[in-house]
Amino acid sequence: MSRRLSGEATPAEVEELMSLLESSPQKQYLYGLLHSWFTHLPPAAPGPLTDDPDFEARFSKIVDQPDNTVASRRIPKRILYITSVAASIIAVFFLSWHIYHQRSAAAKTARPAPGEEVLAKPGTRTKLVLPDGTQVWLNSNSKLRYSYEFNSESREVGLEGEAYFDVAKDTQRPFIVHTSSLDIKALGTSFTIKSYPQDETIEATLLQGTIEVSRKDNPNTARVILKPNEKLVFNKPIAHSGRSSLIPDRIIIRSPSTPPDIAVNSIRKDLHDSDKVETAWMYNRLVFNGDNFKELAAKMERWYNVRITFRDSSLNDCHFGGAFAGETVEEAFKALQLTTAFSYKINSNNEIEVYAK
Repeated sequence: MSRRLSGEATPAEVEELMSLLESSPQKQYLYGLLHSWFTHLPPAAPGPLTDDPDFEARFSKIVDQPDNTVASRRIPKRILYITSVAASIIAVFFLSWHIYHQRSAAAKTARPAPGEEVLAKPGTRTKLVLPDGTQVWLNSNSKLRYSYEFNSESREVGLEGEAYFDVAKDTQRPFIVHTSSLDIKALGTSFTIKSYPQDETIEATLLQGTIEVSRKDNPNTARVILKPNEKLVFNKPIAHSGRSSLIPDRIIIRSPSTPPDIAVNSIRKDLHDSDKVETAWMYNRLVFNGDNFKELAAKMERWYNVRITFRDSSLNDCHFGGAFAGETVEEAFKALQLTTAFSYKINSNNEIEVYAK
């Protein structure tokens, strides 16, 4: 209901809500009450809505005189009274919180309490603002954690997944992101980090400012300083290899037998962020450039919240380039079939099986 009233509901959510309201007169009344209260809101103010001196009087008037579009005559008076009282309590508590945040300067962002773990569920993306003012965008199936001491003596967060950071400048307290294998340190800058547990690499891309990258399990090893429009790719170490995993080298060296653990190269600065592989997801676009089918499938699994299984390993030799924006997962697969011969089957449990032709 709140998403519908605030204009954030998708067409599917609106259809589901309307179906629910048609089957429940009590919920019709509650929605009518919320709609009346919402449409009678005063202009946005800097403080919470409950600071409005006429808040209770105005809300009580709406409760006593519900919207005429609600078919209240079909509801017994006792149920109507109980529902109105419950609705009043729910609406005062929920809408005062929800609409205040909707109308704040950080519209459509979350401000989690310190120490909270923030999660972007599979198939979704989330924006939040940390206590120091740093803005963070989390990609699908990503987690961000920080302690109760954040923004007191230090600014440190833990990341599992993919995120974009627009760091609030503070020369006295660097901003540090801890991943499974690397630590990334910044002052006031913007950058992205991709560190999913199932991926073989960790990526850090700098857009503005400067970041310093160091190995987590051995902070005394050489650090890598990134410049704007540079991307670092770190190959996660093999447990028994015993090799150093951080090589401060800006030249990509490829060797079939001993590939480098780290490489730094430039990204195109002439592209808009919505067209860059590293940042397009913030604009609800899944961009891929030269990915093999296995790499693309991993991205699509997170993007669409599905599971993709290959029934023929030869498909891993196929490579793709392009972008998905508003396509459904089935539309995406049909688009891929235009360039590569394969078949697929979508099962009821959100599992997709892919076969070679």
